[in-house]
Amino acid sequence: MIQNQNKDISQSNTAFLLLALLPLLFIRLLPVLSAPLSTYGYDFGFYYYAANQAHFSLADIYQVIWGGFDSPVFIIGKWLHLPAQLTLVGSYFLASVFLGLCLYLLMGTISKNRTAGIFAVLLLTGSMVQSEAYTMFLWKNILALPFLILGFQFLVQKKWRLFIVFSLMILLLHRTTAIIYFLTAGLYLLWLMIRAKNYRAILATIIIIIVIVIVCFYSLPLKSVIFNLLYNNNYYVRTGLFLENQNWLDILWPTAILAIAGLILYVKNKQEALLIILGAISLFWIVVKLPFYHRILIYLDLAIICFAAYFLSMLFHSPSFLKRGAGGVQYWRYLLIPITISFFLFLFYRSIKFVLVKPPLISRAEILELKNFNAPSGFVLVVSANDAPWVLAYVQNQRLGAPGLLESPHTYEQWMDFWAGNNQRLFLSNYPRPLYFYQRSYRLNAGPAASCQKSISQNFSTLDFPCIEKTLP
Repeated sequence: MIQNQNKDISQSNTAFLLLALLPLLFIRLLPVLSAPLSTYGYDFGFYYYAANQAHFSLADIYQVIWGGFDSPVFIIGKWLHLPAQLTLVGSYFLASVFLGLCLYLLMGTISKNRTAGIFAVLLLTGSMVQSEAYTMFLWKNILALPFLILGFQFLVQKKWRLFIVFSLMILLLHRTTAIIYFLTAGLYLLWLMIRAKNYRAILATIIIIIVIVIVCFYSLPLKSVIFNLLYNNNYYVRTGLFLENQNWLDILWPTAILAIAGLILYVKNKQEALLIILGAISLFWIVVKLPFYHRILIYLDLAIICFAAYFLSMLFHSPSFLKRGAGGVQYWRYLLIPITISFFLFLFYRSIKFVLVKPPLISRAEILELKNFNAPSGFVLVVSANDAPWVLAYVQNQRLGAPGLLESPHTYEQWMDFWAGNNQRLFLSNYPRPLYFYQRSYRLNAGPAASCQKSISQNFSTLDFPCIEKTLP
């Protein structure tokens, strides 16, 4: 009988999990009702180009650890003879849904009940932060998140071989996720040793970490990467460009309120410190404004989701919350269930509305124009960096340049002069012929470069060199 009861409970948990994943599937598919998923994020163009050019090379694998758009996933896609777009978009969608399953497993392990896992999936579905990350096509970030959660799962369970395997996978998938992951895992292991009063192991670990950091700092590109991030003047590098000009409290407040209550109960019940460490590291990173601090909100949001899910599970399962009314009737349950359902419907409404108002960054017609550009091989100069990813993705058999990207021999100050119509003849003399302009989000409106053009299509034109050579330098 006990075995039958356990089987029924397991089947019930699976059914609830599948029901919880359905809204997540729906919201992740929602953007494609307006436009292809690839049109919502600038990074798609860089990843699409990397997926098309993927090939196995130890140098490329090494480079993946330090940044860039290459990934071992693209190599696997090549081996399987999958189209680059299918590899890219398919893995992206599957990873975003797989994250829900991973959260379910982690919260079930930590809280010792699967209800917390179900609530975590539903909170993930209603998260505007996670929806923003998804629609921005932050491919590496989204792909690495399930592995971060699984790595934490195996760490808590002390399955060391799987923990090591997934740690290596995260290292190859996404640099920022790897930093958050290893900081969290390292401090958690240190906390375990402190709790066990294993001071020799603590001392040995600290010495090993110091030696590894020193060796990596001076023998690997770690030094240049760190200084480039810390002292970079590029606004995009400093902030990470995520949820710009939006009030984060307005986005987070419904789940954050539950998370605060959940954190109090979590600490009171002496649960695993792992989630607390994850939240603390993410919050510290944001407050201090370390590089990409806007995108660290993604990891803080995951911690908030976990604490909120823990609180909701305690409402339904903790004996201290099971107050019986007169006659043994649990009157509070008749209110708790509809209130909880209303809360999630409110979250889903916010998330759906948030996704539906997101405009695509490029239209189907504009993509078709790029794909059909078949002028004689030359050099395409993209006058706005915002358009560079799309040109890189779809224009074939041309050399490419843009402000600060691809083949760009000019400084930002020189580009400012060029946009203002100054020194354009000298500026353009650095490029080969034929020279084409691509002007979609910004058009030249000053100087000889603006008047010495011959239109090819809506956004493409070719530079008339005889015309511009008649002008003064």
